[in-house]
Parts: sequence; structure tokens; C-alpha cells
Amino acid sequence: LLAETGCAAEETAFLGDDLVDLPVLRRCGFAVTVADAPASIKRHADYVTRAAGGHGAAREFCEIIRHSRSLLASCSGEVPGKPGC
Repeated sequence: LLAETGCAAEETAFLGDDLVDLPVLRRCGFAVTVADAPASIKRHADYVTRAAGGHGAAREFCEIIRHSRSLLASCSGEVPGKPGC
């Protein structure tokens, strides 16, 4: 996916909740896990959702990304979803 988009791993966000997700959580720029993830996974997260997996965590993750894009756009004068963002 990184090769297809031309993004660097540090420019990506990832939501994971289990041991199989750990390699990506360690590599991405913004690692997120769910409230009910094991402590061994949570310790690698930049953010832990308030919601548990299957109970709104993915929506919370999307809202964080959406809000972050809006903040960046307001600082740069760009409009989210338009070219250049």
C-alpha cells in the first residue's frame, strides 16, 4: 500500500488491536489501538481509543483523522479533500 500511494510509513496512521498488528503499529507515524486491546499492544500506541473494538473505535479513529485534517487545513489555508491536501 505504501508503494502504491507513494507515502512513507511515518506519514500513515494505523488502527490495530492484536499481536499481528504490532509490526505496523511500530512502523507507522500515528499508532492507534482500541480500549480493550492487550496492554502489550497499548504500550506501542500513540493513542488509545475510548471505545472498545467493535463498539465505535473505528469511528473514533476516523473522527480523529478527519479533525486533524481540518486543523492542518485551517493552518495552511487548504481545504480538506481538495487537491494539495
